[in-house]
Amino acid sequence: MNESMESRDVLTRLKTQVFESSNEKLALALGRPVDEIDLWFQGGEIDEDAQEKINGLAQERLAE
Repeated sequence: MNESMESRDVLTRLKTQVFESSNEKLALALGRPVDEIDLWFQGGEIDEDAQEKINGLAQERLAE
């Protein structure tokens, strides 16, 4: 599994478990435009900076 796929899996968990399945709330938490979040869920490439933010947010907000 490549890093974008792993990040997308984490994003999905964050979206459903923390942000009430809202791309808007997820975008706000990551400091990214909603359009970019939408693209990620459609298979768009997730850049390295975003991957770091996603992983950091997951460590803070997701109970393992």
